[in-house]
Amino acid sequence: MRAWLVDESARLVALDLHADDAVAQSAQIRTAVGGSAEAAYYHRATVLHVPATGARGGLSPNLAAWALACGWRTMELPYLLYGPIVITGPYGADGSTVGELPARLTAQVRTVCGTVRETMAGWRIRPPASNEAAVAELLAYTRRDLAAVN
Repeated sequence: MRAWLVDESARLVALDLHADDAVAQSAQIRTAVGGSAEAAYYHRATVLHVPATGARGGLSPNLAAWALACGWRTMELPYLLYGPIVITGPYGADGSTVGELPARLTAQVRTVCGTVRETMAGWRIRPPASNEAAVAELLAYTRRDLAAVN
């Protein structure tokens, strides 16, 4: 079963989770996020497994996962997401194991992560005028990407 790890630099890594073993899935997700994980819901067909410690654990912001969450919720979230984040499909009917992320959402994750990487690289050369300008730019690109892969 395929899941996706999004790190703080917007790099996307495929994870192969055990399909029918909830304990093994949970252990793999904990390893990927670096400790305890909490399930966060920003789209009905996804689960974002975020580090339980967040910012207080000294983790860096994850702008790609934050931008996806904002795009899926169609609003600017008033908080950031931190650390490496695993994205899966929703929990199954029994609630113990997660499912595969649908192909359309996988394409959205890939596209947004690529755009966030490119945008952050551009910011090194041409820094945004302000944090507000950076957020506006990132969210505009995310809305465009999500609409294009819809």
